[in-house]
Amino acid sequence: MKVPHLGEFVEGELGRVLRALSAADRDGDHAGFRALCRQYAAELDADREAWLSVPRELRESFRSNMDGMRPFMLTAQRIARELDGLGRPAALRQMSGADKPGNPMEKLHEAEILAEDGEFEAAEALLREELGEGLADDAWVATIHSRLAMHAAMRNDLDTAVEHARRAYELTRRRRKPGTAGAADFLDDLLTARELRRGTPDGRRLGVCRAALTHAQQMSDRAMFAESNRALLRLLDELDTYPEESSAHRFLGKLCGLMGLNHFHLGDHDEARAWTRKALRECRQREDLAGEEVYEANLKEIDRRE
Repeated sequence: MKVPHLGEFVEGELGRVLRALSAADRDGDHAGFRALCRQYAAELDADREAWLSVPRELRESFRSNMDGMRPFMLTAQRIARELDGLGRPAALRQMSGADKPGNPMEKLHEAEILAEDGEFEAAEALLREELGEGLADDAWVATIHSRLAMHAAMRNDLDTAVEHARRAYELTRRRRKPGTAGAADFLDDLLTARELRRGTPDGRRLGVCRAALTHAQQMSDRAMFAESNRALLRLLDELDTYPEESSAHRFLGKLCGLMGLNHFHLGDHDEARAWTRKALRECRQREDLAGEEVYEANLKEIDRRE
C-alpha cells in the first residue's frame, strides 16, 4: 500500500511545505527536515489542525490498517517534536493527549513518542491501559497488540513479542482486513528469531529454509526463474527430511507459490496452475487467509492468460 504524504490533502503553500517535510522525513534528510521546520514554524504552529487531524479521505485507511499508515503519523509526530524544541509546544501537547484526555488515538501518539525516546516501559503502560478499557473494535485492538509486540522485540523480549504479534495476527485474520499479510510476516519473523536464538534443531532448520527461500526469491526477482525453481526443488527435498512437527513446514505455502509464479513467467501455465493450487491448499490447511487471497488471485490471473 502506498502511504500518502502528510499534506497530500492540504491546499496551498502549507500543503506544499508539509509534503516537502514528509518527503525529507521518509528519505532520512534530517537536516533538511529541521531546516523546513525552523523556516515555517509559525505557519505550522498556527495551522496545526490541518496536519494533526486525519484527513477524511484517509480515515478508512487508518481504521483498517493503522500499522500500514504509520509513516504518515510518524511525520506528524516528528514535526510536533521539532516545533516543541523551537518553543512551540501546542502541537506536541495536542498529540500526546494533554488537551484531549481519554482519546485513544492520542494515547497511541503519546506511546509512539515515548518509544522513540527509548521509554518502552512508559509506552507499554499506556498501551496496556488502552487494552484494559475493554475495546470492542478488533482492528484497534490488533493495532495495540502490534505496537506492544514491536516494543517487546526492541527490548529483546521475544516471548512477549510473539505473544502480542500472534494476537494481532489472529484479530486481523478474523476480520479479513488489510494488514493481515503484514501481521503474518511480522509474526513469522519473530517466531524464526526466537527459534534461532534458542539454538534448537528446529531453529537451525528454520534458518536454513528461510535463507534458501530468500535466495530463491532473489533469483526470481532477477528473472532467473529456472534457477529459482531448481533452488526451490532442493529446498523441498530438504523439507521432506524434517520431522512432521517442524516449524519449517510453514514455508511450504510460499515455496509452492513461488514455484507457480516462476513457471508462469516461464510460460508453463499448467505447471504454474498446479503449484499455485498446492500453495493454496497449504494456506487453507494452515488457515493463512492472506496467502489464500494471494494464490486465489494468482490462479485467476493464470486462467485469464490462457
